[in-house]
Amino acid sequence: MSHVHYEAPLRFLRTAFKPDEWIAVLLKSYESGRSTQRVGPVSLFASPRFQAWLRSQNAATCNVYVSVNVLAAGQRARTRVVVRDVRHVFLDADSDSAGLLAALAVRKDLPRPSYVLHSSPNRCHIFWQAAGFHVDQVEALQRELADQLKTDRSATPCSQMTRLPGFYNHKYQPAHLVSIEYAPFDLIFTPSDFPALRTTSRCTLSLRQVRNPSDAHGVYERARLYLATVPPAIAGQHGDVHTFRVCCRLVRGFALSDADALQLLVEWNARCNPPWSERELADKLRHARRYGREPIGGLLDMQQ
Repeated sequence: MSHVHYEAPLRFLRTAFKPDEWIAVLLKSYESGRSTQRVGPVSLFASPRFQAWLRSQNAATCNVYVSVNVLAAGQRARTRVVVRDVRHVFLDADSDSAGLLAALAVRKDLPRPSYVLHSSPNRCHIFWQAAGFHVDQVEALQRELADQLKTDRSATPCSQMTRLPGFYNHKYQPAHLVSIEYAPFDLIFTPSDFPALRTTSRCTLSLRQVRNPSDAHGVYERARLYLATVPPAIAGQHGDVHTFRVCCRLVRGFALSDADALQLLVEWNARCNPPWSERELADKLRHARRYGREPIGGLLDMQQ
C-alpha cells in the first residue's frame, strides 16, 4: 500500500471552505465500530498536527470523513439544524459511477460538476460548489436528482459527510486511496443554475421554529435525553413495532432529519438485542416519516 497523499486533503479544504469556517471531521473504524467526531474551524483541521493525527488514524484502518457544508461556529454536534451555509449540491453514487458521469455529461439542464471524488472503484461523490441555497431547498433538489440519476437518496441531508481525499477508504478490501478531480473552472452555482423542482415532498417539514442554532441544539439534546429513557428493542417482544414508534418520535415528534435521528439512534441501538443494521434503521426512519401518524413537530412546543 502506498502512502496517503499529503496535499490532497489540504487542497480540498482550501477549495471547499474558508479557514475560519466551522466543519466536522469524523473518524470511523469498520473493524471496531468506533467513531470519533471533531467540530471546529477549517484552520484546525488543516494544521500539520491535526493532519498528522488523521494520517496515523487512517493507518490504523479508520476512515476519514468531512462535512459537505459549513456549520455554525461553536457547535459540538453535526446536525441538520446547525448547518449555517450550504456550500455544495451533493450526490453519492454507490454503484455505476461511470454511468452516472455519462448521464451528467448529456444533461443540458445541469451545470458541469465542480469536482468528482472517487471513493472506491465504481463509486463516486459529485459536488457542485453552491451559494444562495437554503437547507430545505438544497435537500429537495438533491432528493429529486437522486431519484432521477439513481444515486443514494439517503445521502441527501445537508448534514451529509464525504470522504476526505488523500486518505484510504478501508471499508472495502483492498483499501482504496480516495482521489478527486477538479473542473478547470472556478464557478459558484446558484439555484437558478439548476432545473426547477418538479415535485414537492410531503416530508420537507423541518425545525423552522428553531432556526437559532442554540435552540436547535436544545431540541437535539431533548431527543437524546428522551432516547436515554427508552427501553431497547428485544427480538420476540414486539421489537419491530417498538423501534418504529421510537423512529416516529424522532423524525415526526421532534422533527429531526433522518440523518440527525440516525446519529442519535446509534447508542440506543447498541442496547437492542440484536442491534439493527444501519440500513435497517434508515429504512425504519423513512417509513416512520411517511406512514407515522404523530404530528410533525408536535413535541417542539412542549415544556422542556
